[in-house]
Amino acid sequence: MKRLPLLTLPLLLAACGTVIPDTGRNVKVTASASTITLSPDGTSDAGTTYTFTNPAGAKPTAITSATVSWGTGADQSATVTIPAVSLPAGLTCAAAATDPTAACDYNVSGTDFGARSVTAAISDSTLFAKAYAANPSAKKLPVSVTFNGAANAVNFALSVSSTGSSGGDGSETPVAKAPAPVLTINTSGSQPYGGSLSVTAAGNFDVISTVDRVILEITDAKGNVDNTTYTSTSPTATFSIDTSKFVDGNLTLKVIALTKEGLRGETAAKTVQVQNVSAPSLSILSPDANATLTGPTTVRVQLRQSSSTFTLNPQDASGNDVRLDVRDFRGNVVKTTYGKAVRISDGVYEAYIPLDLVGPDFSSNTYSLEVTAQASLADGSSRTVSAGESISTQVSDNKPPALSIMMPAYITDPYTGANVRGILSRNSALMIQASDDNGVSSLRVDFVCDAATALAGQTCPRAPYSYNIPVGAGGILFRVFEIGALLDAQPYVQNGNYTLRITAYDGSNANIQEFPVRVSRTAVDSDIDNLAGQSTVDNIVYDTRSNELNIVSARWIVPGTTANPVRVATLAYDNDLASLAPTRQRIDPVFPAGTSVELIQSFNAPGIYRVDFIVQDLVTGVTRYYQGGEVVVKRNTSTQPAP
Repeated sequence: MKRLPLLTLPLLLAACGTVIPDTGRNVKVTASASTITLSPDGTSDAGTTYTFTNPAGAKPTAITSATVSWGTGADQSATVTIPAVSLPAGLTCAAAATDPTAACDYNVSGTDFGARSVTAAISDSTLFAKAYAANPSAKKLPVSVTFNGAANAVNFALSVSSTGSSGGDGSETPVAKAPAPVLTINTSGSQPYGGSLSVTAAGNFDVISTVDRVILEITDAKGNVDNTTYTSTSPTATFSIDTSKFVDGNLTLKVIALTKEGLRGETAAKTVQVQNVSAPSLSILSPDANATLTGPTTVRVQLRQSSSTFTLNPQDASGNDVRLDVRDFRGNVVKTTYGKAVRISDGVYEAYIPLDLVGPDFSSNTYSLEVTAQASLADGSSRTVSAGESISTQVSDNKPPALSIMMPAYITDPYTGANVRGILSRNSALMIQASDDNGVSSLRVDFVCDAATALAGQTCPRAPYSYNIPVGAGGILFRVFEIGALLDAQPYVQNGNYTLRITAYDGSNANIQEFPVRVSRTAVDSDIDNLAGQSTVDNIVYDTRSNELNIVSARWIVPGTTANPVRVATLAYDNDLASLAPTRQRIDPVFPAGTSVELIQSFNAPGIYRVDFIVQDLVTGVTRYYQGGEVVVKRNTSTQPAP
């Protein structure tokens, strides 16, 4: 699956030639007070602070007038000109983090949509003079103020007092004041801060105010504003800020205190530096995990910044900084290649690495893709990051199976011209090893007669003797054929010289191995000198204890000792007696003369066990198969007498 690089919305709009949309007259207005008191002459030395918020995406605008309304009559309103308040467009950028009036260019990287706020103090007498003139003795007169370009009205209670702020009985009436919050950073030590940062926000409310909320507003280095996470309804609160959730750089802190009477106060912004050292994340975007590749592909790798900025260190002499290792099913590295990571967006880098696992050096199999990169972090440390996934390949099969004839074997060097053949009789067997990455489908055994090498009196038939065995398995396979029992079958294999031809198939390719043999049914060519004609099982160790195995160990042995050096194949069958494939096997290339052919086996589980031997005399070439007896191992159910 292909993924498109990420684009911020401003960059996307810029790329498309789109101008910033005008969201309409949606400016929001709040005031620092909800009550206004004027002197008897309609003047006031006081002013009210207004916060104008331009929503994200809105065009820049100017607030130049306000309409003041009172009562319900159509003539009970007046338009007032006020000092102009300029609102920047609804865009955020690095400059806006320190200057609320800064303009942001949406074509510049790092600019994004975001609400922008500007505060302005407006004289009460300027704004409410006309309302006072129409209501010179007002007491808590409901007054509504709508600024041009604003979506909401701001409501006040207007009063006129002959003696200043007083009650109806002439006594002084306390007037609630806007809170004056305080910001305190508790974490000691020098900046930059990491981990948890402790901040206390005190609302500093007066005694007659009712606490609404205390808000700790945080703006990160990218201009993202969080004013909902750290809030409290208590007048003072201590917050623990997890700085690892913010990008490294400036954190701008500000406390906002609100009363239920509608008063608002805020601190000046305070900037601190944060830095949390963390390595970037590394991932493989394509190919997908467990995908099957049928041709060359491109490995797409992505590095994504966590909280720390980083740079990548070169991995090779060409300056490539991402390494790709391909491991086979054994864990061995079979291919290494490199790629160069390029910046896609802020904190995001991607590398595209071509990969071909379908060439002649690779087979259909399972492989592991491992990508690594070395990142240098802001504190000067280096971290190695990695990612991996498994894939498989499916290629055209052009390799035949591997094939070896293990028994019988050459007893002299065939390249010297010597013509000493292995001898097969009615008591012989063959042992073959084959392997293929796609699986061996079948094996075929042929006895081919050649008139040039035939013995006197030997007749060569037109068709060779053939024996086909289905296999249908992969990996390294061993097969044993009791060929001696088939020599007398139809077609009959006459005594004489033959080429033993073994063919292994994988469904589309074949491997053929040939070996010269002589078929002889004479007594002298049927037995191994000084060895008995049949193996036996002895030295059986019994155990009669309850719940224990009834037999601990046993020995399979061919009685006697060898007169000549011999080659021995030991074949063990564990609960698989009818199979042509031994569960365990071993080849001893040379046993010296005077050696006993035997195997002692211990048992750790119930079952039926058998051990066979194929022995070849390395002087005469006689090959004999000794099929062992079966040992049945059971678990005792109760104490039993020894046999």
